[in-house]
Amino acid sequence: MTAPPAPVRRAGARRAELVALAARLFRERGYHGVGMRGIAEAANMQAASLYHHFTNKEELLLEAIFVVDRDLIVEQLPLLDGPGTYAERLARLVRGHVVHIGTNRDAWWVAGRELRALSPGPLATVQEYRRRYQHRIAEFIADGVRAGEFACDDPRLATLAILDMVNGPNGWFRPTGRYPIDELGDRYAGMVLRLLR
Repeated sequence: MTAPPAPVRRAGARRAELVALAARLFRERGYHGVGMRGIAEAANMQAASLYHHFTNKEELLLEAIFVVDRDLIVEQLPLLDGPGTYAERLARLVRGHVVHIGTNRDAWWVAGRELRALSPGPLATVQEYRRRYQHRIAEFIADGVRAGEFACDDPRLATLAILDMVNGPNGWFRPTGRYPIDELGDRYAGMVLRLLR
């Protein structure tokens, strides 16, 4: 497996605001339903100023998707190498994953529904980040099985099932719903650990 592209280039505050705004507009109108001029107008800026930050609309889309498929991975995967038991570390990752969904709802929607709008190069980059995340979690679960903490005969399949489960709130979570996002993260962490014990 090839390593994903180099480290995250952290965006400045204004650039991050523009990515969040574009993600919201892509969610509301669809990627093809909004142009650079519409994004600039929503940001109360001239289109030329928006082009100062982003070369084109696809770059904005890619940055919105990277909130999920790059930044989440960069922030969450180190939790698996942190202190604690295998169960404690996996629980932290699951909590963080679910909370990330709740706090980045527009980006998650865009990453799930507008991926096909990317050209082949950026799409391959996103897919490589996704594979890296899946592979590392499967490897971690296998290590937890060898250590006697988890009971699982197919760590790769278990990883896919866990990711399907923890990605689920992307389709239905609302901040005004039954559980606040932190509590939902705790509940999901508990369910994942019960599956592996």
